[in-house]
Order: sequence, then C-alpha cells, then structure tokens
Amino acid sequence: MPVNIEVRDGNVGKSMMQLKRTLIREGLFKELKKRKFYIKPSVAKRLKREAAEKQRNKDLKRELRAAQKADF
Repeated sequence: MPVNIEVRDGNVGKSMMQLKRTLIREGLFKELKKRKFYIKPSVAKRLKREAAEKQRNKDLKRELRAAQKADF
C-alpha cells in the first residue's frame, strides 16, 4: 500500500515524523524486524505461543483491575 506524505512549507522534519508514525501504525518496522533473520517454524510457534500467553496475562490483569475498581 503506497504511503503519501506531503511536505508543507518546506518543513521536512515534521513530514518525516508523520511518515514514521504512519509506518509504525501500519506495522512496517515490526515486519522488517521479524524478517531480518530466518526463524525456524518450531521457533516461530514457540514465540507465537509465548506472545499469546503474555497477552492473556495482560488481559487478565486488566480485568482484575477493572473488577477491583468496580468493587470500591
């Protein structure tokens, strides 16, 4: 997907920051980091499983905080 960033009033720095934010939002930097080296399928499965466990723990903590906040 092409990304167009317009430079206004010769302000290249601001346009570069806007481009960086756009690329981060689209996940380009994560994808480049992920593809930098080959990851064996078994390692990829392990990393995916660990990321899912981390997300479950994060969601559980968020739910506990919300429940405690609702109790008070």
